[in-house]
Amino acid sequence: MSENIKRKISEIKYQELIKFFLPLAVMPIIIGVSHNAVNASLARLPFPEITLAVYAVSKSITNIIKSPIHMSRQTVTSLVDDQSSFKFVSSFIFGLGVLYFLMIASLGYTPLGEIVFKKIIGLKDPQEIKFAYQALSIMAFIPLVESIRNIMQGLAISLKKTELITPGVVVRIISISLILLWVTVNQAVAGVTAASGVWFAGIAIEMIFITFALRYTFGSFRGKNGVLASLPNNVTKKVNLKRIIKFFIPIAVMAFLARFVQPVVQSGIVRSSIGTHDLAAYGVSWTLVMIFVGPLDQLHQCSLVYARELNNHNWQRILKFSLAAGTMVSFILAVLAFTQIGDFVLIKLISVSPAISSIVKKVIVAFILFPIIRAFRETFWGVMMQRQTTNIIAAAKIVGLVFVVLVFLILALTVEINAAIIAALALTAGEAADALTISFFIIKNNVLEKIYAENH
Repeated sequence: MSENIKRKISEIKYQELIKFFLPLAVMPIIIGVSHNAVNASLARLPFPEITLAVYAVSKSITNIIKSPIHMSRQTVTSLVDDQSSFKFVSSFIFGLGVLYFLMIASLGYTPLGEIVFKKIIGLKDPQEIKFAYQALSIMAFIPLVESIRNIMQGLAISLKKTELITPGVVVRIISISLILLWVTVNQAVAGVTAASGVWFAGIAIEMIFITFALRYTFGSFRGKNGVLASLPNNVTKKVNLKRIIKFFIPIAVMAFLARFVQPVVQSGIVRSSIGTHDLAAYGVSWTLVMIFVGPLDQLHQCSLVYARELNNHNWQRILKFSLAAGTMVSFILAVLAFTQIGDFVLIKLISVSPAISSIVKKVIVAFILFPIIRAFRETFWGVMMQRQTTNIIAAAKIVGLVFVVLVFLILALTVEINAAIIAALALTAGEAADALTISFFIIKNNVLEKIYAENH
């Protein structure tokens, strides 16, 4: 038996999975802290209410337009294994960055922006429109640096060098904290300009750090022992534009549609409630839940990257690891929902009223199974990405979105419970439908057995 075969079927250790996953799990938490730091700084600058509102709107517009680019890491990890495939994939992803730059720039630098701000968003105050222009004129450049950063992070993930990612995120936090401190003390820059600028600067810092970290670790990108030469042989067919598009478009559409889930759910809560308490409680609940659930979104990287080492034993290890991570998060939510710790966090730390806190805890109860289901789904997502059948991922996501709407409507019409709780149950049901759809496809088509056979 050759060394190559031995490596493919070697036992995956839990310690190895923890070492691989932990840096990826920490990343969204740290980034979430940076966004909160920006909001805290905006509240201390001139025109805080207008600034916070316009920045939130501008950020939402930017995130919706560039949402597909979030899938570029997975595209690199799945399709890049040599210099030729890297050239194709990186050119495609950076091309998307240029496209999104032009789309956002058309709002930040042309009269089209004013039309969108007034007619679609509903901004009327000239100061609000001025701030929106300032924000988007800077945010337009974010897709350019984000595309390069994601390419480099995708390479690091494929090489199982996830420990190179976290330091860049930490440097980002330190850097933007210093910039925000200077802006807050000196009051020298408009708040929306500062916030948009540090968002761009933070991603640019990450991009520079991960690029140099990879180069330092491997000595070069294209050398004999460089980054590209060290990539695992993941791709069985030659990569071309058609294959990239076939892989990327379904998950890009999925990422785009996912941006509309929360507005739809919030709209349902507004229509089903008399006051604003339910909407406020749901907003607090979702934010708090996603602080802990966010890291689980990286679990698909485990089954994606380790797919070449899968046999039944290793698959069971990865699945158990993912479910353990999800169970841990569910336990944390249970503690918040059923103990005084939840009251302390909500009333003392977040400063919500006792009335809202009572509703929030009930909503969190409805979300308790959500982390376990998401961990299960993410594990199967990774398998499908490795098989480059992302159309199944997109189809499962659409099934999940349909279930969210249907369950919300059915519960709202048949039971008399808080609308925020109905929203949590609907999202959990949608997540379960997504997970069951994709796992059914994998089991029915013997996908895992095919991977085992290829690895031997």
